[in-house]
Amino acid sequence: MPFDVHNLQEERKRWELIYERFYQPLCFFSYSILNDQQKAEDVVQAVLVKLWQEQIRFEDMQHMHNYLYKSVRNASVNELNAESTHSRILKGLGDRNPELYRQDDHFHAIVRAELYKHILDAASQLPDKTSEVFKLAFFEQKTNPEIAEILDISINTVKVHKNNAKKALQRILKDLYPLVALILWKTFQ
Repeated sequence: MPFDVHNLQEERKRWELIYERFYQPLCFFSYSILNDQQKAEDVVQAVLVKLWQEQIRFEDMQHMHNYLYKSVRNASVNELNAESTHSRILKGLGDRNPELYRQDDHFHAIVRAELYKHILDAASQLPDKTSEVFKLAFFEQKTNPEIAEILDISINTVKVHKNNAKKALQRILKDLYPLVALILWKTFQ
């Protein structure tokens, strides 16, 4: 059987698209369950590797979307179960997210993950320093003094960059901004 370079290139392109489209939102979704970034990334990587190894094909993008979110949710809950006893897991899930198993909350977590992807994409369009300040504030939940110290700039400069980020994100995400504003509210305080 001859080696087909074109098939290999098509497969690589397909996986790059899958990774680009789903990796970050799935990590955010898993993190909303696990509260641990490294474990969330590990869960998502394991789900994507399984998808690749089993060569699962889908009818359309929505079917793949549903499969990936359901797989990541299940793998994240399994990760929680592996960490502790059954009763401790149930108590922890109830304390962190009492609605985890309800369909509506599952849907809301997916929407938040998709919004996170849009915010991440928009943040990459910001000027370098503004993007860096925004990412520290939003993704790492750093305070203005912490950001100022990390970047060796004044607190006022941090505030200026955050204000510039807010204005730019309002423009870039104008169609989603009412929803995005709810997520970003704490970042811009």
